[in-house]
Amino acid sequence: MTRKERLFADYEAVKDKAICVTLMVRMPGGEIEVISNSNVEDKMAYIDRTYDDDLVHANSVKIHIEDYSFERTDDPMDFGSAIMNMKEGHKVARKGWNEKGMFLFLADNIDFDTTADLTCVKDLKGDLTCPSIVMKTANDKFVVGWLASQTDMLAEDWKIVE
Repeated sequence: MTRKERLFADYEAVKDKAICVTLMVRMPGGEIEVISNSNVEDKMAYIDRTYDDDLVHANSVKIHIEDYSFERTDDPMDFGSAIMNMKEGHKVARKGWNEKGMFLFLADNIDFDTTADLTCVKDLKGDLTCPSIVMKTANDKFVVGWLASQTDMLAEDWKIVE
């Protein structure tokens, strides 16, 4: 099996859960460039078109893929990665939350009703809210402006929820 066939076999094995491909590419000057791309399908099509069976770039024998990895929806991650994935539109949860149906997501626009007197606000039209992390609770309610505990921020058991 060629290196390219191995790469595509590895991709096929995780294709349904792949959310990012990371490539370690040897550049003409000898340095390694790390390229991560969340558009996995397009990146793999590019590799198929541009690299030969030994994963050498068609335009330069000095450029080749040395190694690669796939990030999957079921890979555990840290809180920073969980935030990054929320920014890309994914829902995330801590291990153990999913049995309860709990997860977090990023809300870009939130409508709200209030009985509070907001006449002090000059203009109550248009986009009035900032993006916010929202939690879907076990009893199907939403906590807008959810805040992470120290334990949540230091945990490395975050996962993407499908």
